[in-house]
Amino acid sequence: MITLFLFIISVLSSSYSQYWQKKTAMLIDSNPKASVLEKVLSLPALMSIFFLFLAAVTWLGVLREWSVSIAYPMLSVNFIIMLFISHFCFGEDIKSRHWLGSVLILSGVALLGSAL
Repeated sequence: MITLFLFIISVLSSSYSQYWQKKTAMLIDSNPKASVLEKVLSLPALMSIFFLFLAAVTWLGVLREWSVSIAYPMLSVNFIIMLFISHFCFGEDIKSRHWLGSVLILSGVALLGSAL
């Protein structure tokens, strides 16, 4: 049960990190004259690093209990989370091929999850 909780935290933290990476890229794009230090120490960049660190630490807990052949492919659920984040937070379109891909990913994760 703890491992499942760590897996969920790892996936969500990875998604949050990617959200903040996009925010960092947008900030850099809107402030091209900012120094490298200002860009690296910006709130979005620091948040991205924090969530990436949290994802990595919790992932180590997952790998202690689950085999890599099961755990790693299950990380693909992150693609689905990012699909929704890209749409609702950044206004990106979700096309029918995205939905099809999401269904295939969820099917694979369900198959792998049943092996736990």
